[in-house]
Amino acid sequence: MPDNGLIQLEDIHFGYPQRRHLFAGINFHVSGGDLLGVVGANGSGKTTLFRILVGLLRPHRGMFNAFGRAIQSPPDYDELRRRIGFLFQDSEDQLFCPTVKEDVAFGPLNLGKSKTETLRIVEETLASLGMSGFADRISYELSGGEKRLVALATALAMQPDVLLLDEPASGLDPRSKRDLVEQLARIGGTQVIASHDMEFVRATCRRVIVMDAGKIVADGPTDAVLGDESLMLHHGLEVPHSLAAEGRIATDHHHGSGPSHGHGHGTSHERQEHT
Repeated sequence: MPDNGLIQLEDIHFGYPQRRHLFAGINFHVSGGDLLGVVGANGSGKTTLFRILVGLLRPHRGMFNAFGRAIQSPPDYDELRRRIGFLFQDSEDQLFCPTVKEDVAFGPLNLGKSKTETLRIVEETLASLGMSGFADRISYELSGGEKRLVALATALAMQPDVLLLDEPASGLDPRSKRDLVEQLARIGGTQVIASHDMEFVRATCRRVIVMDAGKIVADGPTDAVLGDESLMLHHGLEVPHSLAAEGRIATDHHHGSGPSHGHGHGTSHERQEHT
């Protein structure tokens, strides 16, 4: 793992009763400042990976290190959840209080912040997302895009070191999606985004991994991975239209490999990153 590594999974094994060997030795890392996209067809293991990273699932075997410590005991997992902000795929799962202010305050209060400190965090977090006037709004009456931003605010209010976003663009109209792209760019820091929306991934991420059947089959710069037509099609994905329009698609006949795997996707097909 790089010197600025924050999270490392090494030789992780995990499965479910109906799929006992979903992960059979997966390796994964997140470095400080990463803007990392995780893509893959349904059932590839993206959601399971996120649930392991945030401590909702525990690996059956392997090494899980985060923030300089091995994640093993209940106190380790408590610390993990304090330092990782998680945006659920469905905003309705994250918003359960009557008002926006109460939803955003829930996390800081449970971390032991005082009411005064929590109010300051709520005000600053909403302001950072352009939602200063939303504190007393009724959460369930908000639009889909507004709920997405409030859900993001609940994660940001925890002041996490890493932000995990599971399908953040799902159900958003084009304007709301553009707004979210701008907000995530403004937030910066370390972000890991799972999405089926390749254009959204290209707009928000500098590095991309491709997952298929519980394996990481590619890991590299965003345009090098997403622009590899052979790789994408073989794993049930599509090249973003913007890359096709720019004529920046690489085609070859290596399947199941990627820029970091040394099968023809490295220097010969590497693309300039989209920023």
